[in-house]
Amino acid sequence: WGDYNAKIKELAEKALPEKWSFEDEDDYSILKNYLKYTFNKLQEEDKIIETDSYCVFNTGLFSHYYEPIYAYGELNRNESIAASRWYFKGFKDTYELDIVEEFPERAEDISDPSRLVFNWHLKVNKNYKHILDDLDTSNRLPNSIKNSERPLETLKGVIDTAIQKVIANYKLAVPHYYQNKIQLLVPLCFGKDDNPDVALVLDLMKSGYYQATTCLSMQMAYTDARLIAKPESNWLMAENIKEQ
Repeated sequence: WGDYNAKIKELAEKALPEKWSFEDEDDYSILKNYLKYTFNKLQEEDKIIETDSYCVFNTGLFSHYYEPIYAYGELNRNESIAASRWYFKGFKDTYELDIVEEFPERAEDISDPSRLVFNWHLKVNKNYKHILDDLDTSNRLPNSIKNSERPLETLKGVIDTAIQKVIANYKLAVPHYYQNKIQLLVPLCFGKDDNPDVALVLDLMKSGYYQATTCLSMQMAYTDARLIAKPESNWLMAENIKEQ
């Protein structure tokens, strides 16, 4: 890769405009996570093309002209970095890769499109014990519930209201990708305004109901959702998410 951070910056500038870092950071953490995940997924799906002279894979991103962007590398002939078979040459679109005879496909995230949309007919079971008692999960909750004398009642009320909002507007549920399956994210608002504090995860079970098992911080929620596509919901936007 050479200077990986510099290459990631080049990709961000070549791709359609998007906020790839949280708050005032300039570390492209969202883009780095997306590219790492995409590469691993492409390996699983055997969609990385390797020839005697070059390798290429589809980043799943598009240029300002809506051309697919590919990561392109050539055979490494530098003995000083002999551990790497390929040497990265650049992020290229179709026109720039006239040497490539076959262009690889994008990673396949969506095998069942029905999982992308909330089904209001299905029951939602809530695992309050895990949300309140699991250390990692409970630490993501806001102080208003951590310091509450009746946290269970507060949590139940907020979750019930959130589910009713999603029933009224299914678009509030944002799909994200976790451990090779699609789940839905629902905003939980514990304050007086409609700014979400955490995202409730809904997992569609084979038995035909949703299981609300855990909560994610807003950064975690956005990072996972971006693995599928740039979230378009007004409650999950990178520029509005603050570090927790």
